[in-house]
Amino acid sequence: MTTLAKLLAGAALAALSFSANAAYIVGGASGAEASGSGAWAWDGSYMTGFRAALANPLNFGPGGVVNRSIVTTDLTTVDNASLTGIDMFVGSWNTDAQGGAFSAAVMNFFLNGGDLLLLQDDDGHDPIGSALGMSTTPSTGSDSNGGAPLYNGAFGTASNVHQLYLVGQLNAADIAAHHGHVGGTNASGEVTSAYWAAGEYAVGAGALFISADVDMIATTDGVCGALCGAHYGTGGLGGGMDDNAIYALNTFSFLQSNGGSVPEPSGILLAATALGLIMMRRRKA
Repeated sequence: MTTLAKLLAGAALAALSFSANAAYIVGGASGAEASGSGAWAWDGSYMTGFRAALANPLNFGPGGVVNRSIVTTDLTTVDNASLTGIDMFVGSWNTDAQGGAFSAAVMNFFLNGGDLLLLQDDDGHDPIGSALGMSTTPSTGSDSNGGAPLYNGAFGTASNVHQLYLVGQLNAADIAAHHGHVGGTNASGEVTSAYWAAGEYAVGAGALFISADVDMIATTDGVCGALCGAHYGTGGLGGGMDDNAIYALNTFSFLQSNGGSVPEPSGILLAATALGLIMMRRRKA
């Protein structure tokens, strides 16, 4: 290989490596955009613990449990323009009133490769899931268990993950019909979560997770005491996380590592150009 070819190959690999290691950007609707979500809105007080855990470098970042930095951001509008530039959208306790253009924009984002984490609840808080054919119905609310990758993953093993307040279940037949996987079931055998790697729900779609209860991931101590929701501790393995928190971070780790996000256009262009020039020079040789 000539010196120029070596340089071009190095540039291509550097561009792809940079894109793969770039921060993963997670956005959700602010309370101003999703007023019906209350304290469960992406910028609401019940989601603060989850967001802090994602941004904690002991969890996600160089030297963390998962070697990828996470940045969270608030979306004051949810449309095709605002969803451009993020890797994952979190639908946090969105009411059915937020169907229409809101759900259509999120669906477009997901079906074109964006990752989607849906924290649904009862059948009044599942507009995007319903559009995907994954509506929720009431459950008994008993604790949930399962295997890899949600209950056994990078952050350890979780058991007896609690549901709280309004509680729901997903339909196993609906999940199977859309090429998904049951994530966990409660003591009554009801499905409480489901997941898809990128491309499984539909060709070109991103990764997807649906929870039948937002409070399996949210932290709601101010309402019902110390046993409510997830407690994320100080970060990292052995950092005081409870089972709900381990479950939540295992779930997020699976999505970001099996997602549909692609390198930035500039990185793709540089890599493609470099590799193209290498191939041309080889043909001429």
